[in-house]
Amino acid sequence: MRFTRERAEILRGSCSAGGHFVVEALAKRVGVSVATVYRNLPLMVEAGIIRRTVDTPDGRGAYEHVWGREHHDHLVCVRCGEVVEFHFTALEVLQEHVAQEHGFALMDHRMELLGLCPRCQEEET
Repeated sequence: MRFTRERAEILRGSCSAGGHFVVEALAKRVGVSVATVYRNLPLMVEAGIIRRTVDTPDGRGAYEHVWGREHHDHLVCVRCGEVVEFHFTALEVLQEHVAQEHGFALMDHRMELLGLCPRCQEEET
């Protein structure tokens, strides 16, 4: 795989995004086409640099930089799309236990808890 200027910009942009990002915003920020980002994302996912995370309220997939970061899970507001990252050790222990009970060698996991953030809950009342 050649390391092109576009790939370098996408890599730099995804690693400096400071959280979750959608393809269109990344493409605009780094100055490449949306198609170029979509072509290169699978390579970066396969390399373990980024991963697809939550879906935005409008159905687009969001991504995040994970290489060199601690594992975490997500709380996702289904109305406004707010994403809160969290880590809870007891959940990690339970997941390992469940995998072992069923004979699985756990390699990775994603947890997304869906609901309404405090702001959206207040808007409902």
